[in-house]
Amino acid sequence: MKNLFLFGAMTVIGVVNTQSVFAHTPPPKPPVRNNQPATALDNELSQLIAEQGLTGRVPGARQLPRISEPVAQLGMQLFFSKALGGEKSVACASCHDPRLGGADGLSLAIGTNAVNSNVIGPNRRAVNDEINIPRNSPTIFNTGFATKSLFWDGRVERVTITDEQGNETSFISTPDSGFNQPDPLAGETLVSTLARFPVTSKEEMRGEAFATATTNEQVRTHLAQRIGDYGAEQGSLATNDWLQAFREAFNSQADAQTLITFDNIAFALGEYQSSFVMINTDWHRYVRGDLGALTEQQKRGAKLFFTPVADGGAGCVACHSGERFTNDGFFNLAFPQYGIGKDGEHADIGRAAIDPQSRNRFAFRVPSLLNVALTAPYSHAGAYESLEQVVAHYSNPEQAVEQFFQRGGACGLKQFALSAECDTLNQNARENSEAALELLRQSPFVAADLTPTQQQELVAFLQALTDKCATDERCIRRWLPKRRTPDPDNLRLRAQRPLGG
Repeated sequence: MKNLFLFGAMTVIGVVNTQSVFAHTPPPKPPVRNNQPATALDNELSQLIAEQGLTGRVPGARQLPRISEPVAQLGMQLFFSKALGGEKSVACASCHDPRLGGADGLSLAIGTNAVNSNVIGPNRRAVNDEINIPRNSPTIFNTGFATKSLFWDGRVERVTITDEQGNETSFISTPDSGFNQPDPLAGETLVSTLARFPVTSKEEMRGEAFATATTNEQVRTHLAQRIGDYGAEQGSLATNDWLQAFREAFNSQADAQTLITFDNIAFALGEYQSSFVMINTDWHRYVRGDLGALTEQQKRGAKLFFTPVADGGAGCVACHSGERFTNDGFFNLAFPQYGIGKDGEHADIGRAAIDPQSRNRFAFRVPSLLNVALTAPYSHAGAYESLEQVVAHYSNPEQAVEQFFQRGGACGLKQFALSAECDTLNQNARENSEAALELLRQSPFVAADLTPTQQQELVAFLQALTDKCATDERCIRRWLPKRRTPDPDNLRLRAQRPLGG
């Protein structure tokens, strides 16, 4: 769901009932904890958990960096520095704040055209209400677990090719290299590679800076020179203590031109973002045997989630599978199409712009549902402001889309309710939404006809996928610069409170 897109490219809810080696084995008996005996519902869930092969532990967590590590700390300083914004007006954290679920609480992101660069979250406003970014800001939480792709359309992607002899080669493709082509400048991980691109976008972070730069790599070179205080950007920061910060992080006494490269900047940003391991949820504790971790309502919601539509469930697991609740695929679920879009018709065709297959038209990456309760609004354009609206869409997409437009479309969203320009975001919105719905009707998708009570149960279960630290202000402070944290350029983003709307 942010957002919430059930389905992968080839898997459909309610149609595919994936079998596993556990399917015909007797259901294991859940351990009893806190003197709470297993109920009939617990036993049913135990069977579903076994069929999915769930353990309550997310693989790979121990391999990810910790926020206390020196390079992750350097990444935090860079993440909150407006020096990485071309015009020194926007930081990575402007759209991805740890206190906002790793996102920004907006339907559509606002980058370089913010009225006040220090206002983040739902109160952030665009100059003249002019929205120029077509998509919603995804969370940075748990991005270190991604192994296949990042961005809504998967344009940063790990590609694995098997030759005739069965030998596998793997590489990362990016917008610089083109679809399915290796980018020789890509980082070792998807997250560090992703960090190379927001800084090159005029709308997101670059602005009108570096007028002589004609390629993304030239923009990155200018930024590395700015941070390193050398080359064409020497002296462009009034205060610059970055060399000392890089030397401490990398335990090196190399000079600035050697140490402060954009590769190292992107690596540090990637380490910081990958340190957001937010997987300590009530659901995972329940799977590990704590039967009291979920309420009865959440347990009924879990049963709906893991039960196919054909058997009376919601079938969500067909795409939101595994410990991370995603199959990492792409699917068109026909969430409302509104906003500036990505073409002259204000449409955003999603994955099809990267991989132009018919099945990819209006398809977007299936996100993990971990911490989904913290990342509203939902969908590639933030059309739904609550989990209730999202779940209602799965139950009846046509009705949910119609209700979106009855609420005013863009004008009915909190971000644009007071904007005199909101109707400009509704141009061709109905037509584009209908085009997405028509493709959905032609797919094997079967809507889950859920009662209002069942929808509430499903929402309650989704709320059980929230990491405890993610909602604990004291805990989340570990990922925020402190007063004693060095500020190498005096350009740290100092968000004005309140962050919420």
